[in-house]
Amino acid sequence: MELISLIIFVFCAAMAAGSILLITRLLEERPVPFVRSLFYHNIFISAFGFYGIWGQFIIVTLAGSRLSPDTFSTVSVISLLLGLPFLVFGWMMILRFGAEAAGLQFRNYHILSFLVINFGVIIGLGFALREMDLIEALPVFKYFYATAALAYSFATGLLLIRGRKDLPVKRDRNALAALIAAAAVAQAAVLLLLPHSVWMALIFVFLLFVGLTLLPLYLTYKADMPPCLPTDALHLPQGIDDFIRRHEISPREAEIITEICNGLSNQEIADKLFISLQTVKDHTSRIYSKTNVRNRMQLMAMVQGLDARS
Repeated sequence: MELISLIIFVFCAAMAAGSILLITRLLEERPVPFVRSLFYHNIFISAFGFYGIWGQFIIVTLAGSRLSPDTFSTVSVISLLLGLPFLVFGWMMILRFGAEAAGLQFRNYHILSFLVINFGVIIGLGFALREMDLIEALPVFKYFYATAALAYSFATGLLLIRGRKDLPVKRDRNALAALIAAAAVAQAAVLLLLPHSVWMALIFVFLLFVGLTLLPLYLTYKADMPPCLPTDALHLPQGIDDFIRRHEISPREAEIITEICNGLSNQEIADKLFISLQTVKDHTSRIYSKTNVRNRMQLMAMVQGLDARS
């Protein structure tokens, strides 16, 4: 059993490292927000897998025989509880991935509401489990994981299916939704249908890391994700520095002016600069006010006319 556990651990570590490498490459070729959210999702879920699940194996191997049954049970339950925050952040990032891939905004109040609800549940679990031993607590952990994982996976899938964004295209968004749902169903089935044993834990953690690998593999090798080709930098007029000083343009606003003159839409500017669409709109409104123009066409004409006046 020790050899099998070691082999599965090596496979899990390889899948975690491989998925991170694939997403890193995707970020280099296509630095869009939903790929970055997937990167953080994989980081948090990998942390839960190694800390919350493989940590149990380490506790058994290194200290199981040295601790009294009560102490061992308490340590194991606390270890599982401390791993749950990684899960919460991982689930939040997969929801954000689905929203951004669908062309929707995942706003700050969405994040705050999600964290308040889920950490409230974790605190409630802590109080409920404080008098339980490991055998009594494990079904609670299993039902919590299965319920939440299925709910957030299907919610993410619904966001992907109903989205209208051109990249990823609808076919790819449907496939991503199916992969996310299939991984969650497989993991929940193992937890709820198999009796608790070392084999159940090994199968579950293996499927957990398989699920992490599926999305980067699909986005890398199957999805229609052409790389962002570098474009020539905009030739800024000679009088741009004086224009920026005269109108008290901030560095970020100067970046947005440059991208507006490059012909990018507000959403494309948000994706390129890794800021929200609302932030771009706020900056653009301030730019219009400072430069006394009404729209981007007037702004572009003003900037392009600096050469003639310099």
